[in-house]
This record gives sequence, structure tokens and C-alpha cells, in this order.
Amino acid sequence: MKQINNRLFSLITVIGITSLAWGETVDAMRLREAQATKIGADTKIIIDGNLGEPAWETGKWQTNFIQRNPNDGSPETYQTEFCILYDKEYLYIGVKAHDPEPDKISAILSRRDDYTESDWMYVSIDSYNDNRTAFEFGLNAAGVKHDIRRYDDNNMDENWDAIWDGNAEINHQGWSAEWRIPFRELRFTSTDEMEWGLEVYRELPRFDNELSVWSYWSQSDEGFVSQYGSLKGLQGIKAQRPLYIIPYVASQTDISDNLVTPIHEKNYDSFFNLGGDVRYSSPFGLTLNASLNPDFGQVEADPADYNLTEFETYFAEKRPFFMEGANILRFPLGFGDGDLQSNSLFYSRRIGRAPQGYATDDTSKNTVTVEEPDVVHILGAAKITGKTPGGLSIGIMEAITAEEQAKVYYDDNSKDENVIEPLTNYLLTRFQQDFNNGLTSVGGILTAVNRNLDGTGIDYLRSDAYTGGIDIDHEFMDRQYAIQGAVAFSHIRGDTTAIQYAQLSSSRYYQRVDAKHLEYDPKLSSLSGYSVKGILSKNSGHIHGALGGVAYSPGLEINDLGFLRGVDNTNQFVWIQYYEWEPGKLLRNYRLNFNQWSNWNFAGERINLGGNINMHFTFHNSWRFGYGINRNLGGLNASFNRGGPMLYTPKGLSVWGYLDTDQRKDLFFSFFGSYFHNDDNVYSWDVYPGVTWRPRQNMQLRAEVGYNQLDDTWAWIGADTDSLDNTHYIWSGLQQKTLTLTLRAELTLSTNLSIQYYAEPFFRAGKFFDFMEIDDARNEDFDQRFKAFDDDEISIETDEDGDYYYSISRNEPGAIPYTVYGYNDFNYKQFRSNLVLRWEYSTGSVLYLVWSQGYTNSELFKPFNFNTDRKTLFNDVGNNVLMLKLSYIFNI
Repeated sequence: MKQINNRLFSLITVIGITSLAWGETVDAMRLREAQATKIGADTKIIIDGNLGEPAWETGKWQTNFIQRNPNDGSPETYQTEFCILYDKEYLYIGVKAHDPEPDKISAILSRRDDYTESDWMYVSIDSYNDNRTAFEFGLNAAGVKHDIRRYDDNNMDENWDAIWDGNAEINHQGWSAEWRIPFRELRFTSTDEMEWGLEVYRELPRFDNELSVWSYWSQSDEGFVSQYGSLKGLQGIKAQRPLYIIPYVASQTDISDNLVTPIHEKNYDSFFNLGGDVRYSSPFGLTLNASLNPDFGQVEADPADYNLTEFETYFAEKRPFFMEGANILRFPLGFGDGDLQSNSLFYSRRIGRAPQGYATDDTSKNTVTVEEPDVVHILGAAKITGKTPGGLSIGIMEAITAEEQAKVYYDDNSKDENVIEPLTNYLLTRFQQDFNNGLTSVGGILTAVNRNLDGTGIDYLRSDAYTGGIDIDHEFMDRQYAIQGAVAFSHIRGDTTAIQYAQLSSSRYYQRVDAKHLEYDPKLSSLSGYSVKGILSKNSGHIHGALGGVAYSPGLEINDLGFLRGVDNTNQFVWIQYYEWEPGKLLRNYRLNFNQWSNWNFAGERINLGGNINMHFTFHNSWRFGYGINRNLGGLNASFNRGGPMLYTPKGLSVWGYLDTDQRKDLFFSFFGSYFHNDDNVYSWDVYPGVTWRPRQNMQLRAEVGYNQLDDTWAWIGADTDSLDNTHYIWSGLQQKTLTLTLRAELTLSTNLSIQYYAEPFFRAGKFFDFMEIDDARNEDFDQRFKAFDDDEISIETDEDGDYYYSISRNEPGAIPYTVYGYNDFNYKQFRSNLVLRWEYSTGSVLYLVWSQGYTNSELFKPFNFNTDRKTLFNDVGNNVLMLKLSYIFNI
């Protein structure tokens, strides 16, 4: 027995000593140092991924990567080595990703920046050495590039594209990769001997999506760029000032029978465009981007949208000029991943938007046709973005859009022209200064929109709009905790008509009779407001959390260059998360979240109070599953009655869930579904199944079907006043069905040549019934809140122009008849598609061939029927656009 105890004691001692030794080894892998080796100017390195040049034998190789996922703190499964060389112009990185089973390496050939479940290697360089910013260059085993700009330590911008070379090769030892990164693509201050932040990491998907890093930090530690190791040995490197001139030529032909009018007999229009971009990087870490007669077209169309609400739809930016450096220009006024996340003082889609005006005609003449542009032409744009050696991030953008006119043609061969969008200047200035080794940043922003309204006849647009703000981010207690704060203001000026529109807009509804804290003043020629945001968060360990709030004053108006749907609102939230990253028997990791929120207006009236619990699980087979339960306790809504009294919104419950199969497989599936119900017997449910098939390593096909059904007991119809100036707010029941199909196909012929196809048919139909009007808007009882119409009290009629309206007359003594123009049964159908060939025939020089096709059809009083709707849509007149664009980059 004594001998057994001695052996057991010895075993425990060995395990303890081994664990202690490994713990010390892991600690030694934090904040590591790598040495760069200088090579001669005559040394040639061919970027083919082979690493066969003798120069690689002279470098100092680094190894011993540590896992962060799935087994945090454990050694990497297969050895990874890297070496860094340099000359006066380039930084060279070579990587050997050892793998005893090279036939199992995942090498998916896709277009640039398309992340796939491949074997990847990333090199991330903090050349500012500010612990907050990094330039990252990735290669997968097929040689596909993926570049990222990291900012604010934890955030990243995948829209950033640098000009660099890289390639990869699979061999009998695994795979290897080579990078050649010009120093002109990095931002730094030249010194005799520089020190940069450096991280190299490897993704090995077939081993539970293993992620291993060279300079280790654990899952419980906060930060990303701040955890990098160091790159030393760079001597005699000068900060270069690259000047890129990128001229382009573009031609476009629009083909559609819709183009045929009495004054335009052809069914096509052709356009030719010539312009250019300039990019200059200064020695102070700033980059100038300028465009003359820019081509700001986007390759992928916006998703179809049929909006019955009083608020505009948010669309993501897809134009390259505005996407690059967007992280520096952003000034968010919201938080989280809900509706508030898009609130910002800068929304680039305002520049080059659809004209805000409308054509005016002579009612004494017969109009033949009206011509007006779909978008406002951008005459030119320029921006300066970057970060100085002293840690000052700067973003300055200027854009000028043209005056646009509508033309009205009459049957007597005369025509009228009127301005529908004035000549406009947009200016944005953004700055952020880092302090305390990147732990603190303080910044500010100023924006201005100035419209030349003289002689345009436009009095409904603001002549001037200004916004500004100050924000602060601070991390403390070894980056475990952080605070964020922001204060912003807005000021708009213009004709009294323009300010009336602002006061009456769906954002604020100053005219509400029950808004005692608001006052509508038709004589105002300016309007001002403010916003305040504060957040305290815990960012490390198994338990994360945040609490805070944001307030938007009633007079805040930022939509000339920003995005904000509603004001007169204070939002409070609490978020707590438990994250377990240590693998268990069944799960690789999981997250449990709890959220609580409330909204109040500036009169202290509750808009909403609710909470959410959601859970997310990742299994060892890489399947993912999650679900959530939302509970809203209701409140009062100021916008539903479109300027009428606040309307009571009942308690509601919604549940949602998703399931994704293993995306590493050639065939994988996804599913999302949700269900909603409230105390007014409103029901809604939707499902979104999807399938992705990769028949070859260079081809991917994806299809997703979406179906939503809404059974609403109170849907907005319209409002109008009777002869005694009493306003009536008309509502009804609504049955609505929506069907969407999204198709994507990608064929990649090489790392520089790809073909993409995107298509989305969209069908939505709705039927209104059981009409009623507001009786007691704040009453919680549905039958007290609304007063129903008998069938003979409301009817649909047409006026002399053929427009539909509701004729209403109550069967009550003294009731006054009135009419309301509002929504009718609708059936909306749309198809949009893009076929794009992209060829980067030389580094930074690109040829695009694009074919876009679209159909749109809208009918009233047509029920939902997929077969009938499909035939109606594609039998309608379509629009086709053919475009060719060629750009070439000159490096001066």
C-alpha cells in the first residue's frame, strides 16, 4: 500500500511539475520578438510560394505557435514556421505550414477577400506601433488574398485593399506561402532602428477550426492589436511617398422598352465615361484619395424592398471609394446589433442619392413624358485618411454633387425644366487622438452640407446642415473594462417651408396634439438638437457585459449626411454574456446572453420595455445552433399615427432560432426561423432555409429561400380631416405574404480572374380588411382603442384621375362624411440580377464586365399567387444594363 501511495505521489508530482513548466512556456510565448533580416538589392525572390531561394536560409525562423481555439493555451497540432526578410522597398514574409497529410489541406480558390473555410495564414503588422492599428495580409493554401485593416484594437475593416503580392504552394511537407509587401503600403515614421507590432496566425479548419498564434494571448484576455509581439531589426528604411494615378474608361448601355417615348424612339441609351483616381501617401501617415468624374457605381444591387412604414430603409455602402477608410470617418450614435447600430453622423449613401425633388408640370397642357435622373451625379470627391506618428487619426472628406433637373414634355412639342436636386457640397472632418499607449482615445467630428438653392425654386430642402460631436474611449484595469462616451449636436437652416418639413417629419412629429413637451412653430428658419451616449463594459474573462444608454433630443436632425430614424427618445440597456471557450464532451464552445432595454421620450412616457435571452452553441462537428426569446412589455408609440396621438403598443413575445451545418463540407445547409405574437392577436412567422454547394474547389453555388407571413389586426391605411377639421386615423387588418429567393454563383478561374452571379426575385402581396379608426389611442383594450366600421360605412372609390380613395360615412346622427387616400391591397414583384467578370490583369489594375437585369411590377387588388405573379413579372418590360470598365494603375 505504501508503494502504491509513493507511486501515486510521484505521478501527481510529475503532472504538477509538467503543468507548471508548460504554464511557464506559454507565458514565454506572450509579447514575443522576431528579427527581420536585411537582404541585398540584387537578391531576387520570386513570389510563387516555393521558398526555394537561398535568401530564406539566411533569415531567422520563428516557430512554436500556441492555440487560442479550440484548446486555448495548448501547442499547435502541426508545426508552423515563418521568417521575415527585407530590402529598401519590400518586406518579405515566408511561412512553412507543416502538414503530414497534404492531400487533406483545404485550398478553396475564390475571389480576393472572399473568406472561405480554407487553410489560412495571416501576417498582421502594427507599423504605427500604437497597439490599436494594424495592416493585415492573409493567404490561403490556394493563394487567395485577404487583406484587413484593424483599428481601435478590436475592430476590423475588410473593405481595405492594399497593393501587394503573395502566393502559396502545396508540397509534400504541407504548404508554404510568400508575401511581398511594399513599405509604401504601410504607415510608419522612419528611425535608425524601428520596432513594429507583429502577429502571425494560422487557421487549420479540419481540427475543430484550430486557430494558433505566434504571440499568444488567452481567450480570457482583452484586446487584439494590443497583444501583438514585436518585429525588430528594420534599419535604414525610409517612409516612402507613393503616388498612384488610376485613370479609367467606362462604357454603359441601357436596354429597355421603357426607354421608348414619343421623344426617344430607341430602346437603348449608351454612355461613355472617362475619369480617374489619385492616391498619395504622405510621410506623415496620411493618404489622399481623389476622384475626378468618379464612377461610383456598385457591382451588387441593393436587396428588393417594399416599405409600408414611415421610416426609410438602411442600405449598406457598396461603392469602393466610400468603403475604403470608412472606419476612420465613422461616428456612431448607437450601439449593439439592433436598429440603433446604423445611427451615425456619417452615412455615405447620402452622397449620390436619388434626387429629393419632383418634376412640376403645366396642368393646362397634356404631358407626354417626364425625364428625370435616378441618381445625383457626383462631380468629384476627395478624402484624406490615416494616422500620424503621434497617434492622431485624421479623416477629411469633400464631395460635390451636380444640379439635377427634370424635363417635362408636352404634346405641343414644348417642354419645361425644373431643378429636382441642387448643386451640393458635402464636407466631413474627423479626428481621434490616442493617449496612454492606446488605452485612451479622444476624438471629434464636424460635418457640413451646403446646398445652392438660389434660382432653383426649391424651398423644401435645407440650405445648410451642420453636425458635430466629441467622443472618448478609455480602457482600464489592464484592458478588462472600458468606457465609451459621445456628445453630438445638429443645426439645420433654410426656408420656413424646409424647417416645417423637418418639424413634421416622421422622425419627430412636432404637430402631435398630445405632445405637451413639443411645439410646432411654422415660422422657424432653423432647428437644433443634441445626442448623448455613455457605455461601461467588461471585456475579458468568461463573463462579459455592458450597460449604458443614448438619448436623442426632439430637435436632432442629422439625415442630410447621417442616418437616424427617430428622435425624442432615450434608450437604456444592460447586456450580460457568459462565454465558455474550453471544449466539453459535446460542445466546442457556447455563449449565453441576457439583454434588458427600455425606451422613454423626453416627456417621461414609456415607449418600450423588454428583454431577451439568447444562446449560441458550436459543436465539435462544426455545426452551430442558437435560439432566443424576446419579451416586450409595450408602451406608447409616437410615429404609428403619422403625426396623430401616441398609440398604445401591446405586450409581445417572439422566438427565433438558427442551425448551420459544417461549412467546411462541400455541401452545407443553413436555417433561420422566427415567430411573433402579441396581445392584439398579431401573428408573424418566417423561415429562411439555405443551401451552399461547392462542386469544385473553385466553384460555389448558394440558394436561400425566405418566406414570411403576417396576420396583422392593426395596419396603417391613412389619415385625413373632415369639414369640421377633425382628423381621422384609419387602420385595418392585414394579411401579408412575402417570398424571396436569393441565388449566388461564383466561379474563380484564378486568384485574379473570377465570375460572379447574383439574382433575387422578390414577391410581396397584402390584403386589407376589417377597417376601423382610432377612438382612444392610449387605451390598452383593442376594442376601446379602435372603433370598427360597418361594411356599408366605408367603400373604395376612384377620382377623376383614376386614383383610389376611401369614402367614409358613419351611420350615426350628425356624422360628417369624409374621404381618405391611403394604402390599398397591393401586389409588388421585383427581380434584380448582376453578372460580373472581374480580372485583375496586373496588380492594382482591373477590368470589369457587368450585366445587370431587372424587372419591377406593381398591381393593386391582386392576391398573392406565385405562379401568376412570376409570369406577370417576367412578362413585363425588363431593364438591361451592360457595362465595361477598365482601370490601370500607375505607380509614380
